[in-house]
Amino acid sequence: MRVGRFYRLLASLLLMLFLGGLPLPVGAQEIPLKHCDTLPVIEVAVGDQAMLFLVDTAATSFLNLKTFAHGKSRDVEVTSWSGTLATSAREITLKDVVIGSTKLTGLKLPAVDLSAIGKACGRKIDGILGVDLLAEAGATIDLKKQTVHVTTAGEQRASELAAEMHSGMLECLEAFNHSDELAFGDCLDPKIVLFSMETELYGREQVIGYFRERYFHQKPAARLEIRESAFHPIGEAVWYEYEFKIESARGVLGGRGMAMCKKSEGRWRMASMHHSLMEMEHPAAAQ
Repeated sequence: MRVGRFYRLLASLLLMLFLGGLPLPVGAQEIPLKHCDTLPVIEVAVGDQAMLFLVDTAATSFLNLKTFAHGKSRDVEVTSWSGTLATSAREITLKDVVIGSTKLTGLKLPAVDLSAIGKACGRKIDGILGVDLLAEAGATIDLKKQTVHVTTAGEQRASELAAEMHSGMLECLEAFNHSDELAFGDCLDPKIVLFSMETELYGREQVIGYFRERYFHQKPAARLEIRESAFHPIGEAVWYEYEFKIESARGVLGGRGMAMCKKSEGRWRMASMHHSLMEMEHPAAAQ
């Protein structure tokens, strides 16, 4: 099998993988919502005990005084859908609260009597998981799926890597749009591979030559716009999908594909690009 064909097949396989053709092992936590009558509730672990908390995005978090009887009394403000009111409550310190596999530690929460809620829905409610703890856990609620998604450490790391990579690639975009070959070349891994429907390129020099011939040093200058999405970090590399548009003297080229950037020598560099779909609108057609 030719090397070019091998890489094309590899890129196609990865494209299928990351566009959903194959299942991905993910660390996402999708916790099913349960119900107490019509109220959404979720099971959490406080210490070594399983408890039932009402999910309320319009309220701050607090505990049921009937479950947590020990603590110091103080005046607090309790916020719910009906407004904010001042009341006397006990302040309870929890060593840890576990939602899915995400652990929150050292929480100080007020405890008030939630008996009325329990009586209304027919089960004891041990606390309310409000907007403050939902935000701290990186939780989002999908009412259609009836799930709570809690951000994992892996997802947080992935988000940070994607943001860092995106920031680095903005400099490369500027280098392209200014035909700065030196700066643009430093954005490319020495062993970069680029596949399009018309060519296969291997190495930094071939890729720079390709863009030099088609887009650099034109009047008016060629302009690239690119939008990345669906990031998939693997170690110090990030696979992602992208859509792009290049306006140049040749016309307007638009397309989409998949790329990989990896971090080396303290900066992000493009290591692979695979344009899976491209369309050219020539100047005459654009008028």
